[in-house]
Amino acid sequence: MRARNPAVILRDIVVPGGGSLKPALIFSGLYTSHFLFLGMLLPFFSGWLALRGFSASEIGWINGVALICRLLVGPIVAIVADKSADKRLPLILVSLLFSVSGILMVVSSAPIIIAISAAMIIWCFGLLVPLSDSMVLRADREGLLAYGPVRAIGSLAFLVTTILGGYALEKSGLTALGPALALSCVLALVMAFTLPRISEPSQPEKPAPHTGLDAHAQWGDIIRLLKHPVFIVAIIAAGLIQAAHAVYYTYSILHWTGLGYSTTIIGYLWAIGVITEIFLLTKARGIVGRLAPQNLLMLGGLASLVRWLLTALEPALPILFIIQTLHAFTFAATYLGTIEFIDHAIPKRLVNTGMVLFSTSGVGAFTGMAALGAGIIFDHGGAFPAYMMMAVMGGIGAMLALLLKRIWDGNTLQALQ
Repeated sequence: MRARNPAVILRDIVVPGGGSLKPALIFSGLYTSHFLFLGMLLPFFSGWLALRGFSASEIGWINGVALICRLLVGPIVAIVADKSADKRLPLILVSLLFSVSGILMVVSSAPIIIAISAAMIIWCFGLLVPLSDSMVLRADREGLLAYGPVRAIGSLAFLVTTILGGYALEKSGLTALGPALALSCVLALVMAFTLPRISEPSQPEKPAPHTGLDAHAQWGDIIRLLKHPVFIVAIIAAGLIQAAHAVYYTYSILHWTGLGYSTTIIGYLWAIGVITEIFLLTKARGIVGRLAPQNLLMLGGLASLVRWLLTALEPALPILFIIQTLHAFTFAATYLGTIEFIDHAIPKRLVNTGMVLFSTSGVGAFTGMAALGAGIIFDHGGAFPAYMMMAVMGGIGAMLALLLKRIWDGNTLQALQ
């Protein structure tokens, strides 16, 4: 039997039904640039900021302010993106601000400039992900690629970065993290310029005649989305479950180094979670066909309750590695549930708006408030009460996902048509 060409195997995975591999490779490169940055930011950034003289509560303010600012400006970016004829332009502009902020953070020695630049790169990254997701979803609908495997390549980049980054930082010291982050910000800008133009759907959705809306998002659509009870329940459920990662994302390096773990071990702890995340994302098409978005969200919330409760107890390292596998559910299942809800419940003309509102009003605002609160709790009470707060948030998110099952039938929300 002849061995199959590896390029053909890759094409069959990331491009449904064959076709050109180029768009999938370009978008995979975009995700890779983003998740190289994230693979350094999440596990190690708080440690770098601590070396620059910031306390846990001050680090909480940097993260919190950045994420809450998404709530104030993110919806404007979403509307501009939905109105833009070229969907690449908003992503390129945000990438430019992202790279400039990353460079300023490294070259400045003034604490206020470092703090503002750090908050800015976190804010920008929170916009880059939903803007990229909306473009990839559009390419998926056109049959140019398969969303799950392409997104999983980004997760793979995150995985490699956490493992190699932890080892490299143990050898070179955390001071090397700043320049590495700045380089990844510049790489994201370069990749944004390589993106292909994705055409509008061949038959764009038409609004209901009585609404008077055109085929593009209007400023009033933000209000209409945020007033819809189904959207409110979904955004709070997803926001709470994802925000329950706030202590893990912001303070795990401080917690685990305090327990005596090296940056290499911490990198491996992050990596095991991402491995299970990648596995779930590569099975995304089959999973979302079997589990409704509400069930994915509920699964994520229940896993969040268990994960953070057990992490708060500071189990032995082998047990902690097992607990980290729950990341497949606390993050990936919740993420897939969110994406599927947006794809099914929100009209296609509002996909960018819905995506960024979830990222800003939901994940961004809740994570920002959780990071602020957790920083104060971590400074005064340590990791245990901070993680317990995360467990409660995950449990509430699971209950809201159960409510979503009762109030949403799985179809496009008619009031938004």
